[in-house]
Formats: sequence, C-alpha cells, structure tokens
Amino acid sequence: MNPPNYPPKLGGIFDPLPSKQVFMPKTDWITDVRSVLRREHGKGWLIEQQSGRIKICLAVPGQRRQAITTHLSWAPSSATKLTSLVGEIRNRMESLKLGLSESYRLLVDVPESAVQGQLDWVEVAYRYEQWRVGNGDVVQTTYDREERPHINNALKLLSLPKRAPHDGRSLMTSYALKFFANCAPGGAGRKRHLLTVERFLGFAVKRCGAAQQWLPPEKADIDELIGSRELAVEKTVPIKPEQLHSLLVSLDSKPEVRLAVALVGLYGLRPSELQTLSVEEGDLYVAPTKRNKATANTPRKPRLVLPLDLVELPGEGARCVQLWESGLVKLPASIVNAKGFKAAGNAFATCLARHDYWNSLKTSTEGLVPYSLRHGYAWRAVKYEHYDESVPLRDLCDLMGHDSRTHLKHYGAWTSDKDKKDSVRRVVGDLLSPIGT
Repeated sequence: MNPPNYPPKLGGIFDPLPSKQVFMPKTDWITDVRSVLRREHGKGWLIEQQSGRIKICLAVPGQRRQAITTHLSWAPSSATKLTSLVGEIRNRMESLKLGLSESYRLLVDVPESAVQGQLDWVEVAYRYEQWRVGNGDVVQTTYDREERPHINNALKLLSLPKRAPHDGRSLMTSYALKFFANCAPGGAGRKRHLLTVERFLGFAVKRCGAAQQWLPPEKADIDELIGSRELAVEKTVPIKPEQLHSLLVSLDSKPEVRLAVALVGLYGLRPSELQTLSVEEGDLYVAPTKRNKATANTPRKPRLVLPLDLVELPGEGARCVQLWESGLVKLPASIVNAKGFKAAGNAFATCLARHDYWNSLKTSTEGLVPYSLRHGYAWRAVKYEHYDESVPLRDLCDLMGHDSRTHLKHYGAWTSDKDKKDSVRRVVGDLLSPIGT
C-alpha cells in the first residue's frame, strides 16, 4: 500500500509533482533594431538587407519612399552604429530641410584634414569654388576677383594655431575685426565680404557635412557686423541734355568713343551692355548683364531699347545703330574684348577718363560719373521740355531693364528746385503766378 499523501511510486522512486515552466521568446538583433527605430523615430523608419549591407528606408504615408544603402554590414555588430546613424540622419533632415540621401551623404563624405575628426577647410573651399563656378552663378574671372580673396581671408582665420574660430558666429566676428579696418560701416564692401563668408559657411554645413555649429549667425547679427552708414551717400546725378550734346560734339574726332557714349547716353544702356548689342528689323536689342540670386537661373530674352534723342541731334540714336551695324564705326576694342561685363563697364569709364572735356564736366558738376549717362536717359524721359509727354513709368522701366521699385529708388529720386519749377510751369502754363519766377 502506498503511503498516504504521496504520488504513485513508479520504478522504485517517487515522481515529483510537475512544475510550471516559463519560456522567454528569443529575439534577434534585426527585431531589436527595428523596435528601437520605431520607438525613437516613428513607424516610417525601416531597414532591409542590400548586398550584405544595411539599407535604410523611410516610408511616410503620402510621400515618396526614400532609401539609401549604408556602409554598415548586415550583422549584429552594426546594431549600435546603425541606431546612432539614423539619429544623426534624422537630425540633419529636420534641421537643414534635406532628404534622406542628401543627409546621409553629408555624414559620409566629410572632407577631413590630416588630424582625424577635423574638417579640411581647404578642401571645402575647393568644393565651394567648383560649385559656384560650375552652377553658373559666377564666371571664373568674377570669382577670382570678388570671392576668392574673401575665402582666403576666412581660411587664414580658420588655420590659426591658437584662438581659431570655433563656429560660424565666431568666424564672422573675427573676420569683421581683422579685415574691416578700411571698410566703412554700412558700406557695400562689408556686405560683399560677409555675404561670401555666409554663403561659404552654409555650403560647408549643407553640402560638406560640417557640424551645424558652423552655420552662419542670424541676419540681425550679420547686420550688426555690417553696421550703419555714418553719412548719407550722394546719389548719382544725371547728365543734362545740353551736357550730353556738348560731350558728343567734343568727341567728333574720336568716332569709336563717341559711338559708345552716344549709345549709352541716348539709349540709357548700362555700359556693360555694349558687349551684347544686336539689331532686329532696325531695332536695337541688348542681352541682360545684370545678375542676382533671383534671376541667375532664369533665362531672360534680350530687351528692346529705344533712343531718347536730343533736340540738337534728331534721329541720332538710329544713325548710331546703323553705323555700328554696318561696321563703318566700331566700338572701342577695350570694351568689346573686356573679360566680363564688369570689366567692360570699367573700360568704358577709362575711355571717358582720358577725355579732357569729360573731366571738365566732372569738375563743374558734382556727382557726375559714367553712369550719369544712363541716369540722364531716365531724366529726359520725364523732364525734357522738348518732348510732348513723359514716357509712362511701366514702359520706361522695361526699356531700362529694371522694375519700378529700382527705378524710383535710384533713377526717379533725383530732382532740383529748378526741375520742380520747370515741371510746374509746363503743367500750369499761363495760369502760373509770376511770383517767384
């Protein structure tokens, strides 16, 4: 008989009471990583295997699926590196407003110097130059003249053995302290310097993988470095009709220079546009030479230009175009062969500076510059007493190749007491009181 309260005896021994066992499911590294990505970054982040390497995918509802194949092996040893990499990629995407592939490229294509972990700023500068010239934003000669000196200044500061700038703000501040001794506050010189450095820093972060601390500071901070003008800048004065007539007469012995001056003065051209002349059905056209960020990548058609002739020289504008088109009179070679539009404008100014009568006009007329010929065109369009009516603003702006805001700011703001009196006399006529005349 078996003892009471004991389980049945089998084989000479007592079988123990069965115990409850708990089995923990085993997970592999792939499941773990996917779980971490979902928890920290959302459901859209996925990983797949691609040729033995880890492929990161981002599938957000309503958006195009993005994917990149990383340098990480499809192995458990890559798990920690992968989760860290996704965090860095997402940070770049959100802060710099970039896509998945662009953000990843910034992290793996960083130009490093001989000292591991430090950015190779010389290589960044080389890539920046290739980007600026390669995109057509500037031609090589313009870059060499206007941007390379500023970039070289920045490189000098970044290579200092002690107290080198450590972020974008400190670089621009150090730049201002070091190189602005001869640049007037609020002037175009300071703006050009800092614009180049600002663009360079943005390129370093967004295209070369530099740390985000190198982003340029806020606009208010840059404006503070630029400063404010201490004195108002004198506006360019227009050449008056009688002055333009006398100048053309004085140039009769220099037909090439006279042709250039007549075209600029009678048609209101920018001097650089002398390099872009063309004639269609007897009308003169010029191609755009003025480029800025908004228009650099937008092709523009040549614009029609029309002369505002002088009463002493009726039909002179059309006659000059015929002379140029026929080849009987050529434009100065220094203007035609100048390397770049700015150089062409400088060559035009040099032609004037070598002429005695022009220099006498400058002496007697404060503020007279070569660009006064273009300003004179705008003045005649509105104020010349020998024209029956003024040229409508919209048409005048289109003829001169700028918008109404630019025209009113730079070309329509100049007047004098005599101009105002003459304007009122033309409008009021015989009703005008003789007092003050």
